[in-house]
Amino acid sequence: MNTHILPQPFEYVEPQTIDEALQYLSEHKEKVKIIAGGTDLLVQMKIGKVSPPCLLSLSKISALRYVIEESGLRMGPLTTFRELQMTPSISKRYTALFEATKAVSTAQIQTMGTLGGNLCNGSPAADSAPPLLVFRGKVKLMDAREERILSLEEFFIGPGKTALKAGEMLTEIELEEVNERTGSAFKKLGRVSADLSKVSIAVAIVRKDDLCKECRIAVGAVAPVPMRARKSESILIGKKIERSLIEKVSHQVSQEISPIDDIRSTAWYRREVVKAMARETIQLAWERAAS
Repeated sequence: MNTHILPQPFEYVEPQTIDEALQYLSEHKEKVKIIAGGTDLLVQMKIGKVSPPCLLSLSKISALRYVIEESGLRMGPLTTFRELQMTPSISKRYTALFEATKAVSTAQIQTMGTLGGNLCNGSPAADSAPPLLVFRGKVKLMDAREERILSLEEFFIGPGKTALKAGEMLTEIELEEVNERTGSAFKKLGRVSADLSKVSIAVAIVRKDDLCKECRIAVGAVAPVPMRARKSESILIGKKIERSLIEKVSHQVSQEISPIDDIRSTAWYRREVVKAMARETIQLAWERAAS
């Protein structure tokens, strides 16, 4: 059991509005760590990996907790995985994202963990990243003076690193409207069900009769950042999805990734297992696009 107390004193603030939070960030910049659900940050603080002088909690800012269906999907960064699961349109239209929320660790973490926190932690293994990538996710970032919108591919820049600047915070995650003939799926492999992933993959396919009109494939935990497998996608577009083609694409996915050996797995194993996961996920997304 982890019984370590937080070893270093720190200032803790709970602004009530986005403007108050941005003002505090503007004044303290690099000294501040933002805490949402805290399921990652508090663990890092306990083991001494980070020791921020200031913690800015977003928990009192209700304006950051929402799911809005309007020409796509807009989600506040404080929205929890459990709240996403309870939104009917997500399971129906953004199925890969729904499946990813169910794959996040334990029920307790799903209840406390937030979508924004999962992304801002910058982990290559973030469960929400692959499905958000296949739905062409964008993030809105704000500081005290302006806002900017980045694609999720631009947001991730390295292991544990994002494009967030000092004084900025994530204020919204946006997904495109999905075509009615879109099918999607997500799969994750970990050492145990509650663990971080060794490999994760999401696929979204838009079907036109027996042809693949659009295809997006994203993988996690197999490169410095969650990534799109664009060469693999291009093989499927305009083609009829058949077993031999899926096999070819699955092999290509394994060639596009750049896995490492770490405490969870080996690079060789990740390359091998991603082939099987790609086969299953592509087939499932294709079948769902027909319904």
